[in-house]
Amino acid sequence: MNSTLSRRERKKRETRRRLMETALRLFREHGYDATTVEEITEAADDAKGTFFNYFETKEAVLPALAGLRLQQLEESLLPEHGAPASPVARIKLALRLVAEDSLSDPALTRRLFAAGMRHQGMRPVHALMKLLSEQVRQAQAAGEISADLDPIYVGGMLRALFFQQVIVYHHGYRPAPLPETLDTMVNLLLDGIAGPNWRQFS
Repeated sequence: MNSTLSRRERKKRETRRRLMETALRLFREHGYDATTVEEITEAADDAKGTFFNYFETKEAVLPALAGLRLQQLEESLLPEHGAPASPVARIKLALRLVAEDSLSDPALTRRLFAAGMRHQGMRPVHALMKLLSEQVRQAQAAGEISADLDPIYVGGMLRALFFQQVIVYHHGYRPAPLPETLDTMVNLLLDGIAGPNWRQFS
């Protein structure tokens, strides 16, 4: 019985993720406003009613998508997904991946960000700082960042500088491609807070 329930739950999770991934793809291809629930379920090969088993409205899928993007970001930083061994290099990778969303589809990124901000416990700014702070802790353990600093504070600094760079980039100040600018930003910050090993590994 337990195995049956487990399979059922696994199937539900797979269906929910398939609907989210399909919705994200269609939102990117056609725009959020132009995409209908019917198009999402048809592309996902599900009945229309299946969508409403998981999401009350089309708008309700947005905070779930914000959570999905965070999950995908976390997965991209795992060794089994080819992430670099250096925690500082993973910090740079994380910032570049988040920036890619804002570059490829700024309008959808704003919608996802706003939707996440309206849901307690899923706020993107907090989630990003938590992710960065964990990478800072690992960088401290590896000697890439000074161990006497509060990792949450450093993660907050990285997050704040990231959003500042994205904002000025979208307002037209573009001295270099955004990924390159973000790498430079991290390097400049780490020149002030680095441990003895960061230049060696990243």
